[in-house]
Amino acid sequence: MKKRSIEKVILIIFLGMSLSIVGIAQKIEDPGVMLRSAIEKEEVDGDLLGAIDLYQQIIEKFSGNQAIAAKAQLRIGMCYEKLGQKNSKQALDAYQKVINNYPLQSEEVKTAREKLLFLQKAKELVEKGVKEHIVTKIYESTEKFYGFISPDGNKLALVGGKGDIWIREIVSGKETRLTQTPSFKYWCFWSPDSKTIAYLDSLNGLYVVHIKGGELRALIESDSDFIKEGHYAWPTGWTSDSKMILCQVPKRGLCAIPVSGGEWKDIFELPDGKTEEDFSLLTLSPDGKFLAYESHGDIYIMPVKGGKSIQVTNHPFPDSWPVWSFDGQWISFYSARSGSSQIWVKRISPDGHPEGEPIQVSRGVPLRNTFYNWVKEGKIGISMAIGGSNIFIKDLETGKEIQLTNILSRERNPRWSPDGRQIAFVSFRDAADLLMIPTGGGEARKLTINVSNPNENRYITRPSWLPDGKELIFGGFFGYDNRGIWIVPVEGGVPQKLELGFDMGVEICDVSPDGAYIAFDYIGSKEGNPIEGARTFEKDIYVIPFKGGAPQRITLIEKSGQSFRFPRWSPDGKRLAFHSINWFADHEGKESEEIWVCEFPDGEPGSITEKMKGAGTHLSWSPDGKTIVFSKVEQNKEQIYTVPSDGGEIKKMNIVGSSPDFSPDGKKIAYGKSRQGKVEYWLVENFLPKKKDNK
Repeated sequence: MKKRSIEKVILIIFLGMSLSIVGIAQKIEDPGVMLRSAIEKEEVDGDLLGAIDLYQQIIEKFSGNQAIAAKAQLRIGMCYEKLGQKNSKQALDAYQKVINNYPLQSEEVKTAREKLLFLQKAKELVEKGVKEHIVTKIYESTEKFYGFISPDGNKLALVGGKGDIWIREIVSGKETRLTQTPSFKYWCFWSPDSKTIAYLDSLNGLYVVHIKGGELRALIESDSDFIKEGHYAWPTGWTSDSKMILCQVPKRGLCAIPVSGGEWKDIFELPDGKTEEDFSLLTLSPDGKFLAYESHGDIYIMPVKGGKSIQVTNHPFPDSWPVWSFDGQWISFYSARSGSSQIWVKRISPDGHPEGEPIQVSRGVPLRNTFYNWVKEGKIGISMAIGGSNIFIKDLETGKEIQLTNILSRERNPRWSPDGRQIAFVSFRDAADLLMIPTGGGEARKLTINVSNPNENRYITRPSWLPDGKELIFGGFFGYDNRGIWIVPVEGGVPQKLELGFDMGVEICDVSPDGAYIAFDYIGSKEGNPIEGARTFEKDIYVIPFKGGAPQRITLIEKSGQSFRFPRWSPDGKRLAFHSINWFADHEGKESEEIWVCEFPDGEPGSITEKMKGAGTHLSWSPDGKTIVFSKVEQNKEQIYTVPSDGGEIKKMNIVGSSPDFSPDGKKIAYGKSRQGKVEYWLVENFLPKKKDNK
């Protein structure tokens, strides 16, 4: 995980924490709306039998619509599959109907064939005496963000409140607050002996604390030169003796950091010419003999002392995030090979070779916003956030709120088209994609289609329309090492990267109203082709001619920790607004965020607000240029506010939402709105073969 993605991780955690329930869909006649309602009944309510009934109604009512009927028939099979082994015959029958009744629906037929093959293998395992999985819900919360089960299975480490860590005893339910610092913790993990918690804070500082409390030990200080110079260490595990934390360090490899302090030990150094894409999420086996890692969508193992890598997985769908079991006999990983992101495991022999077919650990709801870890005795604990966000419009004259999208996914960062007829937004229905939907309602259409590698990790930021409304640009990446500013036509297609001569540090961008310039936020690097003089810890706002040329830095403010982002042009193209945050002040829990405006091209940036907290989202100008809207978190809800563009009183609007965007006529605002949700904690066991089958 890159240091530039800290903001994204935190934002994802918050945005993934909400949920709403839709009504029964029998009265809705639109087949697409009815199908989405049935899917929500299946995935949100967990009412599988009720969902099957709705899918059957869709098939009967819209039998002439082969595309919709095939999808409904496929979902019936998925529901029966989720109901467990006793319903496997109904699942098999439902998938076979997809193949027999809808042969021209190639995507659904392909999935049905894969499902039939998987169920047949599962049936063979049952006949051999393999027991059905045992899945137990341990705890659920609307206040905690996520958590991890201790290796001994007795406790949960939870992150909640303002980002502090709590220890919860699973049997008694007793909770103890372990940390009380102003900084947010966005990742924590247990030592193998279940006695110590290590965590990262919002600046990627690495700390450890005993579960009984006491003094925090800093292994990497948040304000250290290591962090300020743009470095970070991403934890991937522990050594089996609980004495060292394993971390992947970019441009270096896998290091072991002693908990007691002292010199770092290099476990594996990246070969010359190789990057984190080639060796990602490196982690060490419990016996210290092998490394597991992800490389371009597959899992590999190699001896620590050197030698040829052994491919563990080989599937069209990407496999990611390898984790060793405590006995070293299994590797777990994420894969969407069953149709949705789930946890799988693969047996590993004592000499480091994969054996047998992979075993699916989790089933049912796709694992979005999920963390998991092994528990001893061959169990896995899962922390899953259930919720999402959708796109809304508020009519400022009538006060009426209209929900444009209604699907269990994260959808955010809307942007009105110049003619006011369409809204483009970022969606995570499958992977990160750019979608477009009519402002009057209807079906959303994907714009980022036929990407060069659909299985590659990708990230897309808020789009910006070109003045003629025929194309959009956005910042992001398709593969971690393929970052930049991209352009895509409104008809959809393969996004094309603008060749600027620098790209790795680009994230948010905005095209000027006349189409002549692009404003973007940027963070430099000591590697590759950075903009000359760019800072490597803080972001700055730059402007470059659309057709290429030298970038002009707008924020010439050299204050340590002060980062500028989310640029937005005024309607007349003469000013830029943007947001700032001082990471060091934020880390200490202080008010650290401001909104700035700068005349272009020769003005001096000036803050138009007092310092505040929780305002880290995109901005928008009113059409007359007099008002700027933004959102910030207040009492765990994102609220939309206004401020005069020349500075003045901040006022709260009667809108719950984030990343607001004014319509071209100024009469409406589009925004993302989170669903009220929860986090569930599950324990999965009995998914491995019996001990006597182990080699």
